[in-house]
Amino acid sequence: MPKSRLRPLAPALLVAVVTASCGGAPSTSSQPSTSSSAATTVAPSTGTLQIAVAPFRLPAPVSREVLLTDGHQLVALGGLDASKNSTPTVTTIDPASGRTRPLGPLSFPVHDSAGVYVGGRYLVIGGGDGTPPQRSTVQAVSPTGGASQAVGNVAVPRADHVAALVGTTIYALGGGEEATHLYTSVEASSSNGSTWRAAGSLAMPVRYPAVAVVNGAVYLFGGVTTAQGMDTTAIQRYDPATQTTQVIGQLPAPLSHATAAILGGSVYLFGGFVNNVISPQVLRVELPAGTVTPAGTLPTPLSDAAAVVIGGTGYLVGGQGSTSVPVDTILTLTLAKP
Repeated sequence: MPKSRLRPLAPALLVAVVTASCGGAPSTSSQPSTSSSAATTVAPSTGTLQIAVAPFRLPAPVSREVLLTDGHQLVALGGLDASKNSTPTVTTIDPASGRTRPLGPLSFPVHDSAGVYVGGRYLVIGGGDGTPPQRSTVQAVSPTGGASQAVGNVAVPRADHVAALVGTTIYALGGGEEATHLYTSVEASSSNGSTWRAAGSLAMPVRYPAVAVVNGAVYLFGGVTTAQGMDTTAIQRYDPATQTTQVIGQLPAPLSHATAAILGGSVYLFGGFVNNVISPQVLRVELPAGTVTPAGTLPTPLSDAAAVVIGGTGYLVGGQGSTSVPVDTILTLTLAKP
């Protein structure tokens, strides 16, 4: 698929990226895409990854949304709808019953945002909506409902970035101004998103990476690393304590728009663009060594989905299929005991 997929889309328009997002409990991200991760302490996993289509679906197709959890429910915020328009929709999903209900909405529609659950609220950080392409606003959604509130602003408008929660500090990493300018900068907030400060930089600029927090460090997997749309194989490790980043490993092929989730102590990367083609690939990454091995395949090719993990079960939500059209499917991710 040509790299034109990375050009900014108009209001009728990524883990990263989506989010993509990664799951530790109680909160994650996208990118994509989505695009956020909560901290967790892990040890290497055992067991075989099992991927199944959930018996329930989203109320409508969505991709490049923020996906968060309070440890009990899934909350999908914003993203692209079936017509590839940015949406302000916020939807909660009960994984026990499959029941969905509206929450929010966002004050304005965004996609390619990042987010975290912190301070009892769901935060959506920046994102694109076509006019202007990105926003710097941090929108907060209450679990009790009602329209979102603007609680702060990141220093530079960001889209296609990721967010991570380490302790009580939020980090916004990478992204850029669509394809025209990519960021290495990292910003941090210790005030639930109301104020932000500079917090170092990445080793290389990336849009649409997958993200996971492991043992207090933030890991970014792949991503788009040039304005021309070139993907990278790099695994970057950002250390919040020193505000420095190192490349600690390489993926087997260039990857972007994938989604990360932590299951049983390993980071799994789902789908994305592999060598510029939407893929069903699943990889397992052992950290801190950065060892990467194949771990199966998704039922169909998928990019720009988002994921969270609740009680040991991962949920891979929405995304774009092989025709780059948003989908309404939810996949469950579990580890079978060896």
